[in-house]
Amino acid sequence: MKNENTLQKTVDEKSEIIKILRKFQNGYTGKDIEKVDAFVEELFKDDACVLGTGTGELFLGLEQVKSLIIGDWKYWGDIKIDLENVYINNENTVAWVATTGNVKYTFENTQEKYESYLNFIKNKIEESEIKPKQKITFINWVLALAYHQRLEKKREYLWPLRLSGVLLKDDGKWKFANIHFSIPKANFPDERFENSKECIESYNNQNEMVEKYINNQMTIEIKTLLKSFEKEIVGQKNISKELISKYFVMENNPYIIRTENQWCIGVDQIKEFFAVNNDYILTLDLEHAIVSKHNKVTWVTACGKLKQTVTEEELYEKILGELGNLLQSDITSEEKLFVIHRSIAYALKESATGVDYTYPIRLTAVILEHMESPIFQQIHFSFPFQWIFEGKIDSFKLNKSET
Repeated sequence: MKNENTLQKTVDEKSEIIKILRKFQNGYTGKDIEKVDAFVEELFKDDACVLGTGTGELFLGLEQVKSLIIGDWKYWGDIKIDLENVYINNENTVAWVATTGNVKYTFENTQEKYESYLNFIKNKIEESEIKPKQKITFINWVLALAYHQRLEKKREYLWPLRLSGVLLKDDGKWKFANIHFSIPKANFPDERFENSKECIESYNNQNEMVEKYINNQMTIEIKTLLKSFEKEIVGQKNISKELISKYFVMENNPYIIRTENQWCIGVDQIKEFFAVNNDYILTLDLEHAIVSKHNKVTWVTACGKLKQTVTEEELYEKILGELGNLLQSDITSEEKLFVIHRSIAYALKESATGVDYTYPIRLTAVILEHMESPIFQQIHFSFPFQWIFEGKIDSFKLNKSET
């Protein structure tokens, strides 16, 4: 009887959390600015932390979260999250969720659009910190995206979105304590420190914001876990299932949301993910990480640097391999030509900067206590998503309107 009551309680808790997610969706669907105060107060904790999709988009506390949501409702595309396939876990009054979704963007052939591209190119030409070769290849990449043949005057796309978060139950009501929005990377991350001084400035500015967060609960145990994770898991070629089980809760179906539009679910997929991506070095900025804890559940928001070394020859071989697979795919010949052009433009742009690649990366994680030691249950990786260019990432096209 006790087990039945526990199971029913779990079902009831998950039903309540789905209701909160539905209210979140309804707010983003209605976009009623006059209701934003009530929306934030009902759904978010006072010290909530939200990580947006873009560079420097870290929002701490209700007022900053409110400013994010107002901006989203005014200027962002239409969001729809998948409420039918949500991962929900909970430990008493703490729950963590993850799901997918999409953002609808509309592109039109307008004079304003072309002027914005020209301004973008003008600003890149005037940058003093990068070499002429970098400027030329960057402009070539912009033109590859801008001048792909599109016959329809107005086009709508669904861009993939991922959302994860932590909720706390207080006075019988679930509220978000943490949210991480992300859009999967394109061929390469949008930001690379070697490409732009602005990327470094944005990274440093975000770290300065963290210093003002007063509810940080970083412990020696959590810092040790994250440091060991950097050294023993990321960038290692020989990773055993036993080593993965040292860092991830095997019994609770752990998962990773990757920077690409893919998830790793379970220990075997997590092991494969780190074994394949063994040429990276991860350095998290733990002095500027945000750590919160409730009962036996800890959640972390951290930024850091992901580094790799890639020669021109290695990069071009990788691109040619991808193009070989593309030619065997089922997409139209027209779309294949565009993707080939885009891939080559990306390769030229990135190789022009040199062999050293340093990307700002963001991480949120849920950590549980397992045999008196902290261990990961979920990790969400993402890169800052910066430029809204048509065709930059693979997306689903909604319509073919010529009006």
